[in-house]
Amino acid sequence: MHGVTERVSRLLADLTRSTVASTAYATAWAARLTGDDGKPVFPQARPWLADHQHADGSWGGSVPNPYDRLVCTLAAVLALREIDEPWASSAVRSGVDYLHKHATDWRGAPGEVVGFELAAPYLAEQASKAGLLSLDGFADLVALRADKLARVPAGALTREPTTLLYSLEVLGDLVQPRDVVGFAGPNGSMSNNPPATAALWAATGAPTALEYLRSAAQSTGDGGMPEIFPISVTEPAWAIYLLHRAGLTTDEAKPHVDRLLALADGAEFGLGTSAEFPVPDSDDTAMVANVVHAFGHDDTALLESLLHYEKDDHFIGFPYERGTPVTANARIAEALSRRPDRFASQIKKAITFLMDSRHDGAWWDDKWHLSPYYATAQVVFGLAGSTPPDTLSATRKWLLDGQHPDGSWGMAGGQPEETAYAVLSLDAMGDQHGPVPADTMRRAADYLGEHLDDPSYAELWMSKGLYIPVAPARAAVLSAYAVSRGQP
Repeated sequence: MHGVTERVSRLLADLTRSTVASTAYATAWAARLTGDDGKPVFPQARPWLADHQHADGSWGGSVPNPYDRLVCTLAAVLALREIDEPWASSAVRSGVDYLHKHATDWRGAPGEVVGFELAAPYLAEQASKAGLLSLDGFADLVALRADKLARVPAGALTREPTTLLYSLEVLGDLVQPRDVVGFAGPNGSMSNNPPATAALWAATGAPTALEYLRSAAQSTGDGGMPEIFPISVTEPAWAIYLLHRAGLTTDEAKPHVDRLLALADGAEFGLGTSAEFPVPDSDDTAMVANVVHAFGHDDTALLESLLHYEKDDHFIGFPYERGTPVTANARIAEALSRRPDRFASQIKKAITFLMDSRHDGAWWDDKWHLSPYYATAQVVFGLAGSTPPDTLSATRKWLLDGQHPDGSWGMAGGQPEETAYAVLSLDAMGDQHGPVPADTMRRAADYLGEHLDDPSYAELWMSKGLYIPVAPARAAVLSAYAVSRGQP
């Protein structure tokens, strides 16, 4: 296990410097930006798009998802359509052909990306006005956009920061970027999101917005743009939590935990994905509470702040959201269960919501991650120690039955990150259900061992497009590998 310890130390040492990998959606918006001289501000974004078009003409993550492929392809063809070069014209033709064939694939499909109801109709209308396609196949999207916007009180966008500003680039006439420039973060970004910040810079020319975009582009190192940057709360919190589950946290974790604790001090509504992100959420808040508690710190204030997200029968992640986040409720259940004397009704509420959200009485999915193994793992972490043993019996069977012959679990023949969550879930149920069959763990260890040093992993995290925050995914893989081989 010595090699695992060394890898963990490197991961923790590099946490603040690790990346969110480039995405087609974010890179397409960067590719559209031009300076006063008409030249592209991010010239490398265009060849990045050329290199990352799939054989079927689409853009998006490596694991096909109709929502992701639709918004990414719409964004990409709009970015490339005005480039007077043969390769760009060919790429646009292939992209438009894909859109004609797959305009309705999203209907009834699982895995809706964040803001799809805003981005897809807006981009489709832009593509129609550009003469690239007809809106005939996109009529259903208009209703989705109307449903989302109906949830937003009049004047809310200019009164205070909301998560809608994360999608500023597709809000259209709903709000003008100049009217919300005061909500830009101290790093110059709009909600730590490059596409939203690109819209802000295009409308205002704010130098700090451009500085942020240059930093975001530099962070990936490959000419593309990340979906979100930075994630300086989410990244260390998720990574350290997963490593701690496997007993892998080292001295390098302490400065990150101390920093999270300092950020939480006095944060009445908890924390968001980074210090610069303008809107806190229940998921990051609960995760930070779990991490600081694991390292022996008082988490009382963070637990109390979670009550701001309580509704009649569940907890919300953000205001005005569509769809209740399963994993946030799981994390809240885990956090509050440490104080049953204080939060008995809230614990019961979260657990009841989770049990009512099961599929086939065994597994869960969620709005923030494409894989059911991720969602199921978070629920198992939240329930394994606070519910009767038979609560998760069907979940354990579902996990054991889902392993592929090569030892992996997950989509497209199996993915390292999904395999990691399956292993960690089975391990978390060990006290109630006994040890995992040795052959199951042996095959998982063999598979995971082949992927410890992969430069990145499949894009399974869900934002406006599928993306991958590399450090949390790598922490999951390292932790599961250690568990499957036996604790060091």
